[in-house]
Parts: sequence; C-alpha cells; structure tokens
Amino acid sequence: MIYIERTEVSLDQAPMVLFDNILLDGTVTPASIYSVLGFEADFVLDFVGDTYLTEGEYVPDPNVQNTLTDSTFDFWNPTSPSGALYLSLPTNGTASALGISGHNLGTQGATVKVFQGSTVLAEVSPTDDSTMIILFASTTATDFTIVVSGAAGVTYISNLVLGVPLVFESGILPGYTPLWMAEDVELLQNTSLGGQFFQNRVVRKSANTSVNLNILDREFVEGTNFQSFRRHFNDGKTFFFAAGPSVFEDDGSFCRRSGDTLKPTFSNNGIFYQVGMQLEAYIG
Repeated sequence: MIYIERTEVSLDQAPMVLFDNILLDGTVTPASIYSVLGFEADFVLDFVGDTYLTEGEYVPDPNVQNTLTDSTFDFWNPTSPSGALYLSLPTNGTASALGISGHNLGTQGATVKVFQGSTVLAEVSPTDDSTMIILFASTTATDFTIVVSGAAGVTYISNLVLGVPLVFESGILPGYTPLWMAEDVELLQNTSLGGQFFQNRVVRKSANTSVNLNILDREFVEGTNFQSFRRHFNDGKTFFFAAGPSVFEDDGSFCRRSGDTLKPTFSNNGIFYQVGMQLEAYIG
C-alpha cells in the first residue's frame, strides 16, 4: 500500500524505485523516544494515545540492524508497543520516502511516524500487513527518527529503506501486470492413483512481472542517479517499486531482479533509450 503524506504532484502518477538507502550512510541505533525527541527525561510520549509513560517502561530494542539487510527472514522486534530507531548522519542527507516490508503493523494496529527532530514528516496507521511506501515532503537533515507505537502486541519489521525515489517520468508501456496481482504459487500437488484429489499445500509464493518503461531521455539514462540504480539492480540488490503512487495505491512492492540485467537500448537514432525490467516481489 502506498501512502502520500504531502500534497500530490503530477509525477506521483509515474513509476518510481526507492533504492538509495540513507539508513546505510550513517549510524542507526535503537532509541529511547524521550531522548531522541527532546522530552523530559522522566517521561516518554506515546504518540498514539497522547498518554505519558515513565522512562522505565521503555526499553530500547537491540536488533534494529536487521532492517538494513536485503533478507526478509530477520526482523526488528520492538520490545514494547512503542519502539524507535534513530539515524545519525555525518553530513546532511535527504529523504522523501520510507519503504517498509515484511511487517505485522496492520495486524497489531500500530502507527508509524517519521520524524526530523520533533517535526512529524509522516504518520500512517496501516490497515494490513502489505508492503508500504510512504511519501512525505522532502527534508534534508543529519538525523531522522522512525517510531512505531500504539500496537496491540509484539510487532516486527524486516526491511526499511529511507531516501529519495528515482522517478521514471515517461511512465510504463501497456501490458504491465501489477505485482500485487502477479503471484506465482507453487503447490505440492497430491493426486491418488485413481485420480482422487488430496488437499494441496503451498510450497512457495512469489510474484513476477515485466516492466517496460516508455522511452527515456538519453541524459537521464546516462546520468548518475539512473546508473547508480542500474548497478544496484544488476547486482541483485533489493528495492521498493511503485507503478504510480497516486493512481495505483495498492501497487507498492519490495523487489529484486528475476531475469536479465538492466540493459538500456538505443532508439530514435540515439535520442532516447528503451528500458525493461523483470521483477520478483516479496510476498510475506
């Protein structure tokens, strides 16, 4: 699910990838909410209910580093209904999006907030556990905080990416199947010698689709940002993909390449490039 926590713009209709993770550019630590956001040391604010908890009721979570890997099997488990991670950067970094994958925030009724200092950049209470992409006003700073609060029980998050999306302004060519409807379900099939059905069991789930982008300007494709994504993609690293945040709000996925490397092809006498991607998406 995609959440736009700022004024929508026309480019929100275009496909985008979120891959350049500023969480990897600094130091990410579990954080006591009161110390990060500057509240009095005796209290910590529960941002959902506007109630106060004593300092002793909050225990920083030791496993936030699990959110910074490509793997989806390890997690950050906040040790109480309220948890926070704090990013400290050596120099200014810019963020306008947060991707969250492999979580149970919807099931537990949790709220996610993104802070810069004590300013709330985004606040989302998901209704399910699908992959989330949260878009907010672009902010440049040396510190950001991600807070999970108000959960009914123990929560977990597998993957987090905080940064600025790369937008493909030209759009996607027709024939695209949204990743949330592109499931591949491998079954352990059971049929008797007489042809009777036994109950099937699911062995593996994933999602695969092809994305063919409309012609892209040569300067854009040969530029630093696209080339950085091309290397990231070719190396099989993970990223978040959205087909058009403001028009396809369900189509946000945590992906990696499933086919060939990214090989832009000249068209129109070298004025434009054609680009296609084969994507595999995580299904929790």
